[in-house]
Amino acid sequence: MIVNNKNNYFDVHLHTEPYYAVSFRTGLTVYEESLINGIYVSSGWNGSGYPFSVTSPLEYTRLNPLDFSMPQAFIVGIDGQFLGSHWLWENFEKVEEDKGLHVKVRLKHQVRPINITIHTFLDGTPIIMRWLEIHNISDHIVSLNELAPMSGGMQTTKRWANHLINDKDLYSLGYMENTHWGHEGNFQWHSLPNAGYSVHGRFRRDRYRHPMFVLENKATGEHFICQFGWSGGYTFEFDLDTESIDANLAYKVNIDAPAPLRTLSPNEIVMSPKVHMGMLFGGLDDSINAMHAHLRKTVFLPQARDMSGWVQSGIGPEMEMNEEVTLRLIDDAAYYGAEVFYIDAGWYVPPNCETEWWDRVGDWHADNDRYTKNLKTIRDRVKQHGMLFGLWMDAERIGSMSNIFKEHPEWVVTTYDNKKAKSNLLDLTNPEAAKWMENEISRVIEEYELDFYRLDYNVGTFDVFSYTKREGYIESNVLRYHEKLYEIYDRLRTKYPDVIFENCAGGGGRTDVGMVSRFCHTWVTDWQIAPRSFSITNGMTMALPPEKVNRLIAGQNGHTTSSLGFQTRLLLFVQPTFGCTFYPDGYTITDHKWNLLSIQSISIKILLDHL
Repeated sequence: MIVNNKNNYFDVHLHTEPYYAVSFRTGLTVYEESLINGIYVSSGWNGSGYPFSVTSPLEYTRLNPLDFSMPQAFIVGIDGQFLGSHWLWENFEKVEEDKGLHVKVRLKHQVRPINITIHTFLDGTPIIMRWLEIHNISDHIVSLNELAPMSGGMQTTKRWANHLINDKDLYSLGYMENTHWGHEGNFQWHSLPNAGYSVHGRFRRDRYRHPMFVLENKATGEHFICQFGWSGGYTFEFDLDTESIDANLAYKVNIDAPAPLRTLSPNEIVMSPKVHMGMLFGGLDDSINAMHAHLRKTVFLPQARDMSGWVQSGIGPEMEMNEEVTLRLIDDAAYYGAEVFYIDAGWYVPPNCETEWWDRVGDWHADNDRYTKNLKTIRDRVKQHGMLFGLWMDAERIGSMSNIFKEHPEWVVTTYDNKKAKSNLLDLTNPEAAKWMENEISRVIEEYELDFYRLDYNVGTFDVFSYTKREGYIESNVLRYHEKLYEIYDRLRTKYPDVIFENCAGGGGRTDVGMVSRFCHTWVTDWQIAPRSFSITNGMTMALPPEKVNRLIAGQNGHTTSSLGFQTRLLLFVQPTFGCTFYPDGYTITDHKWNLLSIQSISIKILLDHL
């Protein structure tokens, strides 16, 4: 038994008879896996804290792998071969770390020269964190064509129909209903049919569906909750069989992209994305709070400057971005209590060319005809008010009008139709392009003395599904691209610990915890218009803790369907940003209707300062 400093319980037990089995316990969540006849299988969950071997023989309490067509606890395919069997037990290791217990199970395949290390992290919350380490131990390149870090039998519900009186459906599955821009956070429940059921995002569907699900067993009351810490295409698959007295449910958390997902050179190791999953007895609120506790404790980095809830403001290309207007808005932002002022897209384009912000990205140098003295006048005014200064970058693109595009057109990814991506997405699988991007971000932070860095990602869903010819394979870039992206921001957060990193991906296009864990907070939408603005905020603060969620007032037409009172009250539950127009030209700052905004914003600031 292991107890951490906050008295949260976690431990792991290894059973060797009659077969290898591992019992993971964290909080009151128990999850078990077993190696039976060369197949590493999921052996079940419970939310009562008891290992399955306590009160009954193992064969009775653990899931029977013969009840499931795919009982495997993970899915890996190498060179077109499904590695679902023929595994040998190699090693078991547990290491107590600052935030919990890290458990490693290593398996060796008897046919393919592949080792798998199954990593599980237990932190005392009801959520476990799982990822795979895939090691090519051969002397030749191999291809990874399928990857699901968690899968297998989820649950068997004994005599399930006896528990249901008026409801014929055993399970309700909750997930974000919509995948398109402006509809983020629309969490809805669906009955799980007696069939296969799949939920897709970021490949077969658009990129605005946050990768999470909640599953309720209506017969016995427990909830499963899962988030996939992955910024690429994914699929949640479920297979429910209710045609017998006992109902069996299997699942799979799967990367969804063209194969091969990745090639592995001799002795190369690839890490899978992380899955965050738990099961507990309780309602939806209990499940959401458990996930938030896990994310806060184990997944998210400490906030820059040891503070969250910064009141932000800025200016962007929706209006004329000359120095006079910008200085006025800086003064206004300070008056209304803003703590951060940033310049959004367009700080690098010449005057009267605001609409070219898209095509000029990549040349990350302030235009001195727009802002004199290399932004020094602007930055000095921000600092005079005691605010922090920031800039926006769409760092993963190089526009067609930029000098860097003219110098290196080969740095743009190639999609499967052998064309360059319409968004001019940088190919981060190209070491030179990746190094250039990282160096440019560092240069901008240092040259312009940034306290705040805002990353955008104006890329279509399919642009990231590009390829590279690599040693006889047409390799999908998706895994290698995100590996490099994550590595870059891991290094940048370490290099600049006091810089506030904000993730903004065309609104809510990249809100997964894999990406957000590397940032201080994230935009979850570009839709600010009521009443949908309220439902978006509600749904996305289920997916992410509120201090990670950013919302805007007085911008993007948010004022057209709701009062200022409604808009400002909505900001009480998230990280607030004020739009660029605090009052129209010709009005004075003492006008009554804008005083309302001042009062509300000051109240928000006081509240956030005391969180």
